[in-house]
Amino acid sequence: SRRRKSAELSDVVELDNFVDNEALDQLKSRDSVKKTSSLLRCFRSGDTGESRTIPLTGNATKGKQKFPANTIRNQKYSLLTFIPYTLYEQFKYFINFYYLVISLSQLIPALKVGFLFTYIAPLVLVVVLSMLKEAYDDIKRMKRDREINSEKYLRLTATGFESIPASDICVGHFIQVKSNQRIPADMVLLRTTNETGASFIRTDQLDGETDWKLRRAVNLTQELNSDEDLFAMDAEVYADK
Repeated sequence: SRRRKSAELSDVVELDNFVDNEALDQLKSRDSVKKTSSLLRCFRSGDTGESRTIPLTGNATKGKQKFPANTIRNQKYSLLTFIPYTLYEQFKYFINFYYLVISLSQLIPALKVGFLFTYIAPLVLVVVLSMLKEAYDDIKRMKRDREINSEKYLRLTATGFESIPASDICVGHFIQVKSNQRIPADMVLLRTTNETGASFIRTDQLDGETDWKLRRAVNLTQELNSDEDLFAMDAEVYADK
């Protein structure tokens, strides 16, 4: 017999072997899992803020509602915006703007005092060095983003596990998170390798707390004989606003 079950969540993501709630209702976390391999389902909030129902199929959820990509972008600039944004950041400070005005005033013969170079050179040097530092920092942020977005995870499919980057994880996927692996999205803990369905997570990147927190898998899915039995279920997860 096929069973149907709804669970209320605040965000949506499906995974294979992860951390979930003490009740069965909620789980929102993005850090490391300790001492267990967990199977989770990915959920992600849409831009509309509407409630939604996500079928427990293991496949990307299709429908009218669009979900944002599971990517991290901490870059501040692009090639087009770097120069105008950094110039604005430099000259929004009074001291830099003051020296810019003084330097430009030296282009007027009646106001000229000394050589123009002595006014322009120090200002240009300070601005260029500041822009180079901003560029260096932004390149480091871009490299970190690429590293995180390209981290590999195992997705459970009807034919077995396949490796996909974190950026390709979609709402509805079953994802396996291994011990001490970063949790790539908001997820619901369905199964763990621990018989009791327990898993420990750390959320220091979210709230600064370094203590390990206990989360338990949904009883219904934890009691299944194998991970593949998830595909035989007729179930869904309801996410409220």
